Amino acid sequence: MTQDQPDDIERSDGENWDWKTETREWSAAETELACFALARRKGKQLIKIINTKKPPMQFICIFKDYPE
Repeated sequence: MTQDQPDDIERSDGENWDWKTETREWSAAETELACFALARRKGKQLIKIINTKKPPMQFICIFKDYPE
């Protein structure tokens, strides 16, 4: 959990993002900064932030495990 998040996090618009077809671990958040906090709390690496543009929880945070 002490690893820093990389600067190369993928960002995309996802107005058509579908939670039913997403196979990776994800959470919804109000802000991009909240995605970083969620990743730290979960002990995961944040790999993608999707802006669905649908408030109040418009950001989807995609995570993966840190490599060992």
